[in-house]
Amino acid sequence: MKDRILTIDKRKWIRLGIFSLGGGILFAAFDRCGYMLKNYGSIWAVSENPWHRTIWMRILCRLPAYTLAVLLLLLAVQWLRTRKETGGRIAQAWQEMTKRRYWFFLMWTIYFISFLPAFLGGFPGLFAADAPNQIGWTFSGWLTAHHPLLHTGILCGIFSAVRALGGSDNLAAAVYTILQMLAMSGIFAWISRFLNREHAPVWLQAGTVLFLCLFPFHGMMAIYTTKDTLFAGIFVLSIMQVWRMCVHPEEYFSGWRRLLCGGICFSLLLLFRNNGFHTIILCAPFLLFFLRKYWKKLLLLLAGIFLVYQAYNGPFLKMIGAEEGNPREALSVIMQTLGRTYAAGGDIRPEEMDVIRPVLDEETLALYTPDLSDSIKNYFHTEAFQENAGEFLETWLQIGLRNKKIYADAFLNTTYAFWYPGAENEYLEFVCFDIEEGNPDYPHVHMEPVSELFNRYFTAVGTEAVFRQIPVLREILSMGGYFWLMVFAALYVIYRKEYRKLLWMLPLWTYMATNLLGPAALLRYAYPIMLAAPLLLFWMLEKQQ
Repeated sequence: MKDRILTIDKRKWIRLGIFSLGGGILFAAFDRCGYMLKNYGSIWAVSENPWHRTIWMRILCRLPAYTLAVLLLLLAVQWLRTRKETGGRIAQAWQEMTKRRYWFFLMWTIYFISFLPAFLGGFPGLFAADAPNQIGWTFSGWLTAHHPLLHTGILCGIFSAVRALGGSDNLAAAVYTILQMLAMSGIFAWISRFLNREHAPVWLQAGTVLFLCLFPFHGMMAIYTTKDTLFAGIFVLSIMQVWRMCVHPEEYFSGWRRLLCGGICFSLLLLFRNNGFHTIILCAPFLLFFLRKYWKKLLLLLAGIFLVYQAYNGPFLKMIGAEEGNPREALSVIMQTLGRTYAAGGDIRPEEMDVIRPVLDEETLALYTPDLSDSIKNYFHTEAFQENAGEFLETWLQIGLRNKKIYADAFLNTTYAFWYPGAENEYLEFVCFDIEEGNPDYPHVHMEPVSELFNRYFTAVGTEAVFRQIPVLREILSMGGYFWLMVFAALYVIYRKEYRKLLWMLPLWTYMATNLLGPAALLRYAYPIMLAAPLLLFWMLEKQQ
């Protein structure tokens, strides 16, 4: 009997060691590849130092430290799972408070108040990114689905109403910002409600409140007038829907109320960003397989979402006279790989250039920028590409087979800020944009801080990103840190053989996959992953049902 116990323990330790080593290899590779891209622009650069001459030697040098770190984290999470809460006074007080009728609205109020420092420091809100163009284009008579029409309609409706009442553009921006703050604080309260109802550890529930209130990017995103803010909130609501349908399928599919709620969440997800539709489509086959007992109702739900998407992109656009979005938005990888190959003097043959030139001429390819595809994308000839897409893609693949290292560098340079915590790409500037200043059709919003103290604080965090100089804090506030959390969470549930949890995490991975094909790695694109961090922790700690 004793020998059998020792054998079992030995197997457990061997399994733990294998997963620690596997995780160590992954994180060492992320770390060293990101470091090389940040400092040299290529993972293939060769150093004079014999200890880390190539990328493979650099990864090997970091492997022991990362293997040990993964081992300790696996043991720490396992200890947290087996640890029983003591039920002390604080825990009991928290549980009593959550039973009150007003608790949800109290949390809603607390989260709204937590946004006020950012609002007062950046009044009337961070009117930047796409919002000025969304309004300016529409008021100029050009209605386009390049940006989500639902979000454009909300923005233009508010600005039209405020202008009609004699209000300023600053007032209109403030009205939008306050409404968005109300929506996001309500979603935050729903996250707390979810964790409480699913009996998450009290320390995690309390820690989530602190994270949602004090993490500076939450306040900044709450006052940021880009569609990514509301999309992130809807995304988190949607993955909670996925969790419920997978964990409590009998209850979820027993009636139509929950299905309707899920349908609304998923429909809003795809209406606020095309990534939402792609995220759902990539998850659909796995959901249908896992929930095959309920396939009829699930298929009906997915079909309804698909019809909403098709109606939106077809009859609805024609009815309101809107121009369809440009498909070039999904071709950034092609643009970046060809641009880098041309700029680096890679092997592109004359007959291949003849195929590429009508879509991307030499002057356009020479505009290549490692971390942003916009310089090339703005001059990409979509019609020429669509006329000869097959030959163009075949040529692109042929060039790639001869320039593998350049293609790899091009893809990694555009995306590495998503997965490397030490990246110094754009985070979240605390600014307002006033473009087309002389054009009355465009909105003219100027930042007028109510509190200079809060303005200085959020400017230091966002525009100046001073946290990059502070270890640990740099990782907590970075996009890459949350990607690493996703990787570790997946590693842990596979280690625990709780494979069903991978289905709950799948939307996070499918969404991130769509981002890796995008034009740049920006915090507002990664924000849904950051907002979902408490759920990832809960899924790791929760025992599979």
